[in-house]
Amino acid sequence: MSIPVASSKDAARPFRLGTFGLRECMRLKSFRRRASGQVAILFALTVLPIAFIAGFAIDFQLLTKKKAKAQYSLDSAVIAGTRAYQDGAGLAEVTNVVRNYFNAVIENTESHLVCTPPEVTIDDTDVEATTNCVMTTTLSSIAGIEEMNFTIETGTTFGVGKVDVAFVFDVSGSMSGSRIADLKLAAYDAVDILIPAEAQPGHEDDVRLAMVSYNGAFNAGTYFETVTGQSPNQTYTYYSDGRWRNYNYTTTCVFERGGSEAYTEALPGPGQYLEAADVFERNDCANASPPLELTSNAQALNDYVEALEAGGNTAGHLGVAWGWYMISPQWTTILPIDSAPLPYDEPDTAKAIVLMTDGAFNTTGDSGNGTSSVQARNVCDNIKTAGIVIYSVAFQAPEAGEEVLQYCASDAESFFTPQNGQQLQDAYQAIASSISDLRISH
Repeated sequence: MSIPVASSKDAARPFRLGTFGLRECMRLKSFRRRASGQVAILFALTVLPIAFIAGFAIDFQLLTKKKAKAQYSLDSAVIAGTRAYQDGAGLAEVTNVVRNYFNAVIENTESHLVCTPPEVTIDDTDVEATTNCVMTTTLSSIAGIEEMNFTIETGTTFGVGKVDVAFVFDVSGSMSGSRIADLKLAAYDAVDILIPAEAQPGHEDDVRLAMVSYNGAFNAGTYFETVTGQSPNQTYTYYSDGRWRNYNYTTTCVFERGGSEAYTEALPGPGQYLEAADVFERNDCANASPPLELTSNAQALNDYVEALEAGGNTAGHLGVAWGWYMISPQWTTILPIDSAPLPYDEPDTAKAIVLMTDGAFNTTGDSGNGTSSVQARNVCDNIKTAGIVIYSVAFQAPEAGEEVLQYCASDAESFFTPQNGQQLQDAYQAIASSISDLRISH
């Protein structure tokens, strides 16, 4: 048996092979070190642009937000300046109003943003303003971009349109005490905003307001006979103590009308008269004042507000309907000449109704038209179809009251639910600003 023996040649091979592997290993390590350095360079070259893009995106987003805020601030400033112009201020005073308003808002709410004092120009019906703003960047500064700038401009147009507005006030019993006091303060504010102290010549009647109030019925006042076809002096005949007796009474309280015109603005007449309150309901509107027709007389409007008193139930649908009647051109032949509503198709005109309640609509007449809430919704549908804007204020109202007024409002922005006196004032101020003849033109 022979045992294989490795030759010297075979014995040397492992040594030569081991030497070759060590050399290659060293080369591989060297390659890895060079590759690692190259990757680091490539990584640096890649990360920097990504960081720049991310930083620029963040700054651009911030710029967009600040520009929107600055635009809103300039819009508001120009509206304030336009009001001053309506009250007789000249260019210098209007410019100061715009700049002071704009600067106050920017300084209080914006950081890293500097704007030039707005340049203001005015003419007979327009107030315009322009400003340039610079924002200091954050992450973009790593690429040498230290600031971004933009220009904003805005303008208002006034006096080129006319508006008829009807305010509808709930004076039911739940409005007594602090609520009626809060309502009066809010209504005064609305009058002050909508009726300029010194309107531009020729534009004194561009804004006219009507006011109506309702509780358990509606006090038609001098309109009673026209809208019911009956005399306010009526006789109730009853049987007592073995004989028929007459009881003479006077009422100007009315309810809704039935028939096909129940929810329309049609003139009262045969077959479509409003329902007169009977002897048992003759005082249901005792605390409600007769309607005040369209007027631009601030004193008359404030006097009406001052006289508001609370008492009785809530026939809200009657307030909605009579608010419409006061600004409806269909009622022109009934209303005083000076208070004749503008035609629907007259150019550059608008109409609005401001509804208000603190309760649920809970009282109706005997027409069989359904509940007060149902009737109010139907009337509101036709009002909006006529192109009239409806604002609704549910003041500390229950859910049922809120639902009706939310339904009647022209949109979500026109529906308010104030819970205290200050919020009620804020709501009426917002509404007055919205329906005034000021509007952003560009």
